[in-house]
Amino acid sequence: MLLDDFYEVLDLKSEDDQTVIALVKINEEHRIFEGHFPKNPVTPGVAMLQILKNCLEIHLGETLLMQRLSHVKFLTVVDPTIENILTFTIEISPQAEGFKIKNHTSFRDGRSILKCNVTFVKHPNQ
Repeated sequence: MLLDDFYEVLDLKSEDDQTVIALVKINEEHRIFEGHFPKNPVTPGVAMLQILKNCLEIHLGETLLMQRLSHVKFLTVVDPTIENILTFTIEISPQAEGFKIKNHTSFRDGRSILKCNVTFVKHPNQ
C-alpha cells in the first residue's frame, strides 16, 4: 500500500457523540514526496482524504466506502518539512446506510487546510 508509513495517528478522541478530533503526523521522509514534488514536497489532497477516511474507520470500528464528496476546499498547501502535524475535526451524522460527515482539517495554530462534506457507507463485504 502506498500510504504505509505515510502518517501516524497521534491522538484520536471524541469531543462528544458527534465530533471526533484526530491529531495526525505526516512522515516528511515518505517516498510519495519524491514525486509530489521533488525538492518541493506537497501533501496530496487525495492522501488527506484517505487519512480522513481511515481516522473515521478507526473511530467507528467499521470499514467504509466514500460514496459522495462535496464542498471540497483545499485552502493551504501542506509542506511536511515546514508543518507536519494536522488536526482533523470530524462532525458525524449517522444516516440509514452510513454516515455524513463535515470535516475541517487545520494546522495546530488553527490555519485551515481542508474543508469538505463526505458521505460514507459501510463496506458491503464487512
